[in-house]
Amino acid sequence: MKIRVLLAVLVTAATALAGTSAAGAQNQSGLVNVAVVDNTVQIPVGVAANVCDVSVNILAQGTLTSPADCTAVSNAFAFSNGGGGGGGGNQQGLINLYVAHNTIQVPIGIAVNVCDVAANVLAQAIATGGAKCDATGNAGATG
Repeated sequence: MKIRVLLAVLVTAATALAGTSAAGAQNQSGLVNVAVVDNTVQIPVGVAANVCDVSVNILAQGTLTSPADCTAVSNAFAFSNGGGGGGGGNQQGLINLYVAHNTIQVPIGIAVNVCDVAANVLAQAIATGGAKCDATGNAGATG
């Protein structure tokens, strides 16, 4: 739930910053002046999930004769080319806020692997092979 809220906040911030113009800012005069220009927000999300070689036995016998080979890979990368050439205009007022030339990258890589699971109730399970399970979560950012 916390991840969903965080993603919602980050998407809202990205949308707000993506709506700003990269063109030159206008001259501003007044009580409060705000200029948000030339910002990059990237939130790539990679999710991989793998449930492999599952066997459930109730009042029965389960025999596993082959090995399980399960792989879950998640990749999330953010690349920035430096953004455009937006500039701040002249601001004259009581409160002046200028936010520019920022790169915010939040790559999230999640890999989940539940592998070679067996559940036996009043039963016998015979496993003759091994399980090879790999879960890899990759996340990276370049600016």
